[in-house]
Amino acid sequence: MTVSGFLTLLLAIGPVAGAYSKPQLPARCKAIPGDAAWPKKATWDKLNSTIGGRLIATVPVAHVCHTEGIFSAYNETACADLQVSIQDAGAATLQPQPGEPMNPYFYNSTCSPFTPADQPCELGERAVYSINVSGPADVQAGLEFVRENNVRLVIKNTGLDYMGKSTGKGSLSLWVHNLKTLDTTKDFNSSYYSGPAVKVGAGIIAGEVYEYVNSKGYRVVGPECGLCGFAGGYTQGVGHSQLTSAYGLAADQVLAWEVVTPAGDYVTATPEKHADLYWALAGGGPGTYGVVLSVTVKAYPDGPVAGGTLRFNNTNSDAYWEAVGLWYKMGPGMVKDSPKNVQFFVSNSTLWVFAFVMPDQDTSAIDGILAPFLPELESRGLPYELKTYNYTSYLENLRNSYGALPYGELCPVYPVLGSRLIPRAVVLNDTANKNLMDVYRTYTADEFGWFVGCSFIDTAENSTVRQAHPDNSVNPYWRESIAYCNPNNPWHWDDPEHSIRDKNQLSGEFFPAMERATGKTGVYLNEIDSLYTGDWKDTMYGVHYERLLEIKHKYDPYDVMYGHFTVGADEWVIDGAGRLCKAIY
Repeated sequence: MTVSGFLTLLLAIGPVAGAYSKPQLPARCKAIPGDAAWPKKATWDKLNSTIGGRLIATVPVAHVCHTEGIFSAYNETACADLQVSIQDAGAATLQPQPGEPMNPYFYNSTCSPFTPADQPCELGERAVYSINVSGPADVQAGLEFVRENNVRLVIKNTGLDYMGKSTGKGSLSLWVHNLKTLDTTKDFNSSYYSGPAVKVGAGIIAGEVYEYVNSKGYRVVGPECGLCGFAGGYTQGVGHSQLTSAYGLAADQVLAWEVVTPAGDYVTATPEKHADLYWALAGGGPGTYGVVLSVTVKAYPDGPVAGGTLRFNNTNSDAYWEAVGLWYKMGPGMVKDSPKNVQFFVSNSTLWVFAFVMPDQDTSAIDGILAPFLPELESRGLPYELKTYNYTSYLENLRNSYGALPYGELCPVYPVLGSRLIPRAVVLNDTANKNLMDVYRTYTADEFGWFVGCSFIDTAENSTVRQAHPDNSVNPYWRESIAYCNPNNPWHWDDPEHSIRDKNQLSGEFFPAMERATGKTGVYLNEIDSLYTGDWKDTMYGVHYERLLEIKHKYDPYDVMYGHFTVGADEWVIDGAGRLCKAIY
């Protein structure tokens, strides 16, 4: 739908979201459609002219599945195709759509492909408009617009955000998906790093990065799933990788940020210039301190990678869970001071290592780390299947462990998901280890059906195999952990109430049990359930929170940036109509 047509429609139907007259907006709230303070058509037209016609009115992609509502355009065949695409291709289907959230929870049943056709199709929590960002001037225009018109702002590339930060009712979205810069240099030179580097635009996904740097003879630290954005929530939110044990976390790789601050300043942030902004962006969370247009990160010479898989099944429950506990206990020894990474799933029926990743090694490295463990399986009568491979490059390894790029196949398709960092001390202590296994055993049972995805990674600052990195805001809990783990359950499109019950169980039972079992530690701030009720400031940001808050206030004096669980988020509330409002204490 054209911007002018959508504006005319909004004006014709009058107030939105069930309001019968235009309410006067409390001064502490951002405006939403239907409020007297919502910008007029001429104001939006002026913005569209300023940015060269790059303003996009959101039309929910599922409008073809509905016969009612202002967006309805029912088409039975198109709807059926969309349903199949979403269930089969997952987030790749919605990624090119500027206004669509990845997490179905944030549809709030307002326009879903799977709700009844006669249920009205409405915007709900989606952004009302998006700016198709082509450079810093578009971002500056958008920031000026929301400051002057008291409109909520969100930022979106892929929308792969479990907390809904890339969507919001009544918002203007800065859609950075088409910022496709990719450029390598052999000789990035600075006081803090000299060597090869790659500049990655904010619209690039990981699969595009891997294919590009492979063609140049390099590898980089990035998301395992090729459909994940690279420069946004992933790197700004710490970022773990199959290469973390070898080279560090994603935030550790950052050499420079190209960013527009909330005040509209276009700057390059490095450890030498705008050092506080650099520090905050490198691990302190996305959508908080500025709008990132690109990130420059370290690149490493590519080479062979040893890979493999291991599977053993629950043929004897007690023996199986003993073996899973022993697997965790041996985890620190597998990856300490080495480039090794081990990714696996645990269910009540199987432990499946779907990816051993050993950069610059051959399969003898896998045989070596498993030598103490496999006899333990044999002694417990647990048969196993082990396969190992020698790959010629990191890209070949990724294609075999996650599927064809750029999107990948072994990637989450709208799961109900949380995360927890597992300290080394927990898995090495027999009592604490058993407590954790008891939690797994309880919630992976058929009654609940959860499974847990984990990675053994070495993130310690004193590693002998990794380069030093500039100081950053990565939560120190990462440096104390041996594993990063995700409780998972699939989203039930045909029964969303089932998934809501799963979310409530995750936040109310499973996750608190994991917290008790693992003690004082953290989470991956990009992958925590939106209903999480724990101490989010500590688990996500740790001792850095207060400094991050100071930096947030310094660079965002106009209160432009907000996201669920971002630094400073508790200064805001969502009112009953969905408006973002300043909290009153």
